[in-house]
Amino acid sequence: MLVLGINDSHDASACLVQDGRLLVAISEERLQRIKSVGGFPAHAIRACFEVAGVTARDVDHVAIATEKLVPNNIHNVATTFSVSDYLKWQEDYYYPILFENKQVRLADVFPSYEPKGDLAYPISTIPFATTNEVGADVLDDIKHMRRQFVADHVGIDDARISFHRHHRCHAWYAYYTNPNRHQRMAIVTADAGGDGAYDSVHLVENGLFREVTETRSNLIGKIYSSVTLLLGMRPNEHEYKVMGLAPYASEYHKQGPRNVFLDSLAVDGLKFKTNSEVRDHFFYFKDKLRIYRFDGIAGGLQDFVETRLCEWFENIGSELKTNHFAFNGGVANNVKANKRLIESARVDSFFVPPGPGDENLSIGAAYLAIYDQLGPEKAHEVIRSNETAYWGPDVDQANKRTFSEHPFIKQYYRQINNVDLREVAKVLAAGEIVGLCNGRMEFGSRALGHRSLIADPSSQDSVRKINDLIKKRDFWMPFTPSVLDSSYDDYIVNPKSISSAFMTGCFDTTELGRKHLKGATHPYDYTARPQRVTEDTCPRYHALITAFKEESGIGAVLNTSLNIHGKPIVMNPTDLIDEILVGGDIPLKYILIEDTFYARDFLI
Repeated sequence: MLVLGINDSHDASACLVQDGRLLVAISEERLQRIKSVGGFPAHAIRACFEVAGVTARDVDHVAIATEKLVPNNIHNVATTFSVSDYLKWQEDYYYPILFENKQVRLADVFPSYEPKGDLAYPISTIPFATTNEVGADVLDDIKHMRRQFVADHVGIDDARISFHRHHRCHAWYAYYTNPNRHQRMAIVTADAGGDGAYDSVHLVENGLFREVTETRSNLIGKIYSSVTLLLGMRPNEHEYKVMGLAPYASEYHKQGPRNVFLDSLAVDGLKFKTNSEVRDHFFYFKDKLRIYRFDGIAGGLQDFVETRLCEWFENIGSELKTNHFAFNGGVANNVKANKRLIESARVDSFFVPPGPGDENLSIGAAYLAIYDQLGPEKAHEVIRSNETAYWGPDVDQANKRTFSEHPFIKQYYRQINNVDLREVAKVLAAGEIVGLCNGRMEFGSRALGHRSLIADPSSQDSVRKINDLIKKRDFWMPFTPSVLDSSYDDYIVNPKSISSAFMTGCFDTTELGRKHLKGATHPYDYTARPQRVTEDTCPRYHALITAFKEESGIGAVLNTSLNIHGKPIVMNPTDLIDEILVGGDIPLKYILIEDTFYARDFLI
């Protein structure tokens, strides 16, 4: 059975699952080149068919994530709105509704709104509105439109199309992606909302799912996004910046904000209880936090998240009698909170899958369709776990030739075919930055050595070069290390052997790790979000890091995604030209595309 999975909300994506095996998964942003773009993922679907070598006629079933898609998500607000737009949304829309008892229309607040991207759906038939403005009949009409559009686009009977609840998609993806499925484990999800819920807890025993809770009570994701906006950053995108800023806050500066957050939301068994004074998640905190510094707010917020999640997981484990957890949804992107959970005495095993945000909903929907059709026992048998996240397209050879023949490349770069990786290692050891484009593209927001920028991890100069010349990142944001499996224990403190395959966990470093990974750990607390690189899962990347170790004595490289700030990770080589080399006027001197090395000066 060939299942096409679709997420048509923000972070749109598509996947194909054949007889339980994930063939391909692609985020729409990689093709439209618009970060987190939403809507019907027509480009991703087409690319999935091309990668898998199938056509729409081969599809047996289509599984769509999220039953009740809100109108403003279809209009791609999450991608289109700027910080000033989000502030206007709060001040001119929500404030009059919440505090002045007025009726306000989103279309009146933003009369000239134009969504970014190719949304495919006939959005002129869908009101530009929030759920405050529309009833259940409108949401039902939208669902009907989605079903008919998909049926027409794929050419499939609408009886073979199923919709699946948002948090169930997150849960099924987390469980089936996990290579270490325990006989009894808790699957926990938390995010800023989907299908009217913010969280869920499932118990899985021998492949049989039992829903324990699905509620609107876990407001951690909503609060974190609101405070991200209060700090002048873009919600639903820049939460990681707040997390990166948090360790710099002193106890003196974060104590007050922490108490504000802790007073707002408490854990109550497997659910959460909101302080009755909290009427919203923006103006309440704007008032309460007005006397505190920005770093204290970030630090207090992070402490709050870690405290409440640890309490919640403790209660879940106690109630369900398990120490084995998988965690998914947007909140699971918070690797510092994941670190606290990993270190908890309650936790024996802990798994966060690649791409914990809504991009994974398409895969979860596909797995749910298989589960519903085959039953839990057969689904558990046929759905295969994943050791890697290299689920996207391979390097397109025609695109690679176009890159090589581009006038800019021919004028400024020397091309070295069948390069010896030891020569590339020498360039890294000399303090240079190398762009990698190799093999099948990673799924999710973490670059895992196939679409990466890499450098010597022991050098702060590497950090400055990448930040100043390429990434334009905030100065406080850390980079991450890709570490050879053979060197992992030399650098990373991970006594429970928690998976580090996908950069979704955070760990302390050893004394040698703080030395060798100086440029790839958090500058303040020396923690790392490592990728453990094995020869089996990524042989070419493993070979390159091995060559670097032979040259430098360091069994790791600094790794960050191959993109500029505000753009998605590069998919094809020509994206490098359009967005970085020419479009961004960025002097990236060394590029390795498969076994072809492009050098702009003469170190080799």
